[in-house]
Amino acid sequence: MILRIAGVYDEDCHSIPIAQHIARIYEKRLESYFFPGDKEHGQAFVHLDDLIECLKLVVNKRAELRNEIFLIAEPDVMSYEELQEQLGELIHGEEWMTIRIPKVAAKVGAWAQEKIYGEEETFIKPWMVDLADAHYPVAIGHAREDLGWNPQKRLRDTLPEIIGRLKQDPRGWYEINGLKWPGDEKEESKKEQGSSSKASSRA
Repeated sequence: MILRIAGVYDEDCHSIPIAQHIARIYEKRLESYFFPGDKEHGQAFVHLDDLIECLKLVVNKRAELRNEIFLIAEPDVMSYEELQEQLGELIHGEEWMTIRIPKVAAKVGAWAQEKIYGEEETFIKPWMVDLADAHYPVAIGHAREDLGWNPQKRLRDTLPEIIGRLKQDPRGWYEINGLKWPGDEKEESKKEQGSSSKASSRA
């Protein structure tokens, strides 16, 4: 049996694209206001608890099923616009404006950030811009009928808990999700500047 699993998340987030999206809005980065794709499109996700339940069903029914392919995701996909607006409201208490920009401009911006901050420091790469219009609606009827699986959680309903945990311990939330805390970047920059100054004075 083959399971084609959507992006997985939980109440601590633990999803790279969602965590990056939240961080951009939380820090009010310039790029959080712009999007080069169709705002009505979105990516499919599934909660970790629902995925675990699905895996249990697959194991229990393994003798009944052969050569099956199941799509594992929540049946309704949040659009980029809906996700953006809900995050802005939850994090800052205000609707988050999203401006659609040409893909060429977005690629130039991503390229410039790579050059300024370094390739490893930036999440959005120029090649990702072409994927901005991608849409991933998922039909899970097959999994419902043959496995008896029906996801109980939804990303839109879990976001308040995710953002609540972010607000409760912002630095810890960043660490859990493998993100650099903004203050640490400033400290590193100061140390590098100090080291450069000392080296220059010695020279």
